[in-house]
Amino acid sequence: MNLNTFEIFQAQAQASGIIFYHSGEFTGAIITAAAESLKHRIEESGASGPAKRKLFSTFVEMAQNILHYAALPPGADPAFVHGKPGTIGIGKCGDDYWVVCVNRVETAHIARLSEKLDAVRSMSLEDIRKSYRAQLHNTEHAAQDTLSKGAGLGWLTIARDSKQPLEYSFTSEPESLGKTAFFFVKAVI
Repeated sequence: MNLNTFEIFQAQAQASGIIFYHSGEFTGAIITAAAESLKHRIEESGASGPAKRKLFSTFVEMAQNILHYAALPPGADPAFVHGKPGTIGIGKCGDDYWVVCVNRVETAHIARLSEKLDAVRSMSLEDIRKSYRAQLHNTEHAAQDTLSKGAGLGWLTIARDSKQPLEYSFTSEPESLGKTAFFFVKAVI
């Protein structure tokens, strides 16, 4: 990247209100280090106590989502990959904060993810809280959904903390020959 291109990138990041951005591998150690950095950035941004908690919680849930579910890039050798690739950006727009997460997913999982997110998007705050409590006591989840490690609690947690319904989209990758797509999720805190 030349300096002019990086200067444009930096100007766009500032204009977009970005206060935190990480793109690359996500491992447990990187998530811990990024979380520490994020705590300081949130503090500097002037966020209220509840907003700080919600931003931090949303970051952790989205980072865990990348760590547990992101697909590897086409042609990547799993023997040389230590974490999962993804991106999380956090920014401020007026009085609101936004958190955007991007990672690859296998196209075979798009319908399942869409179904889960559409269900959460259609819930009222009270429905989200009820569903969260029910999922905490759902002992059959592992048998019903062998891919999910958290009984869908992450999406419910993010949706509970978001001021608006979660936004999401999928963008196909021609180079992956239809095997993976980029998965974007946005929450407004």
